[in-house]
Amino acid sequence: MAEKAVSKPAGRLAIGQSARSKDVITMFTVKRDMAKVLVDYKLPADAEVAIVSSKPSSANRIEKALGPRVARRAELVARALGSRKGTETAVDKSAFEPDARSRAILEGVRIAQEDLREAGGAYDLEQVRTLMRGVSRQAVDKRVHEGSLIAVPGPSNRRAFPTVQFKRDGTVVPGLKAVRDALRTKNSWMVLNFLVNPDVRLDGQRPIELLKAGDVSTVVEAAKRHGEQGA
Repeated sequence: MAEKAVSKPAGRLAIGQSARSKDVITMFTVKRDMAKVLVDYKLPADAEVAIVSSKPSSANRIEKALGPRVARRAELVARALGSRKGTETAVDKSAFEPDARSRAILEGVRIAQEDLREAGGAYDLEQVRTLMRGVSRQAVDKRVHEGSLIAVPGPSNRRAFPTVQFKRDGTVVPGLKAVRDALRTKNSWMVLNFLVNPDVRLDGQRPIELLKAGDVSTVVEAAKRHGEQGA
């Protein structure tokens, strides 16, 4: 606003430069009587005078006392104060970045899901029950718990069963429990990773293919050496 200042304002006087330079508005606050400060001063054409108050009651009294001589310009004040304090309240984005360990965990999940995709995806519970000739959910749970059937967390945290562990006739590949025990892990993603990737201990063959061919002992020996190396 560009009205002449009055002698007894409630709050502080602020001279705001409304013309922007790179979206910055400069504010000058005057704590003394603003009428005395501005008595012989002529404002630049691009400047305005604002009365700043942090209390709604004071703002209401100012508006009531000055009436039509002032216009509410709260947005100007808010922008200016925001610019002035921007560097003090800026969020440190680096604080929200995951550290190396967290990124490694995330990368591990991505790799595990890629393993699943390349291995042919997964069945849901009902599809597995159909393949296993209508066995109960309890029977499926038992096989997952003992390690003779692999289940990984799927969408909405529902279990998903990698299709690669089933043979063409719908039966489960033999030896899964022995492989899990040899790997010394109950992490189904780690078991799946071992099964579906070529292994130098098996002349570059995938363990799951040897299991499907019935060569369980060779895969178990490779799994033991895999676990011994901490891989």
